[in-house]
Amino acid sequence: MDLKIYALLGAAFSMGLGAIGPAFGIGFAGCKAAQAIARQPHAAGRITKIMLIGQAVSESPAIFALLISIFMVFNIYKMPEHVTVMHMAAFLSAGLCMGLGALGPGVGSGFANASACEGVGIQPENENLLLRTMLIGQAVSQSTSVYALVISMCLLFVV
Repeated sequence: MDLKIYALLGAAFSMGLGAIGPAFGIGFAGCKAAQAIARQPHAAGRITKIMLIGQAVSESPAIFALLISIFMVFNIYKMPEHVTVMHMAAFLSAGLCMGLGALGPGVGSGFANASACEGVGIQPENENLLLRTMLIGQAVSQSTSVYALVISMCLLFVV
């Protein structure tokens, strides 16, 4: 069996699944930002700033998934001398781990971003407090995608 097939499947799982959560979270934040601007047009600049900062953080899990996919597509991993079922499983598992590991943090970060946008739309004077709270919440929610990244890299480079 050619290990490259499993690496390509793992890459597809990683990026295919890894894009879903962040895309949903980013879109949801954009939706709530638009609603907040409709409510408080004079705070459009503040709301847009919160939205863009939050969306950048929400994108992190998708970037991790892309990194794992690139590792697999371009053979940046420990190539075994003899391919075993364990190696095949490691590549599929690495892709699934990172892809599924990006779903929750992407959505969760987007929800935090959306709530901060709504908050600025209600009370624009609390922009700094809401930004700080959003970033702390997003940082904690992103930790699980970092765990998935570490395990995926272990599967690629150690197994």
